[in-house]
Amino acid sequence: MQKKERNIIIILVVSIVAVLGIIAAIFVMKGGDFLPGLSKDKEVTQQVSSVSGEELDGILRQQPMYVSGIHYYYKGSEERFTHDAMGASVFNSSDVSAKSFIVAFCAFDKDGNPIKIRQPNETGEGGYIRTVTYDYAKANGDKTSLNPNETCTDILMFVNNQPQIVTVKACVKSYVSTEDITWDNPYYKTFTDIYAGKELNE
Repeated sequence: MQKKERNIIIILVVSIVAVLGIIAAIFVMKGGDFLPGLSKDKEVTQQVSSVSGEELDGILRQQPMYVSGIHYYYKGSEERFTHDAMGASVFNSSDVSAKSFIVAFCAFDKDGNPIKIRQPNETGEGGYIRTVTYDYAKANGDKTSLNPNETCTDILMFVNNQPQIVTVKACVKSYVSTEDITWDNPYYKTFTDIYAGKELNE
């Protein structure tokens, strides 16, 4: 092979490698994955704009701890309800026991408009999202943790609201295991972006 032809081949090879390098760099910057087995964790990287409220509700129910039921109790319906109260049941689908967890609430009126949640004796205007920290041992005495495949049905937030709360959305923000390992919900921000201060579209 003549020297001139070898030089042409070398130039072509170098050019092809350079082009492939540029394509790879662009792909990585856009968050692409070259092999299906190397795909990023969708739970962490999925954008809010691509998730609807209904889809989010389904995703939340696949998590290690999730809200399995939502309740609303009216003042006087039981002796303990000196005010209206939002309530949530939490199911532990993980393989660890949880000693405490935080549940976040959003509320809406009959027309689906967001409501700022105000608690009794609160002087401010409240907030579109409020949280309750549930310490299992303090709430249950002799039982110190929510074990795998168990449900806690008594997470309450007392409220003093007008207009009347009609619809409630809730999710587990985080929990702490009995081994002091904290799990933070990677979809909590998505939950707040979809529901906190936003009109309910259902």
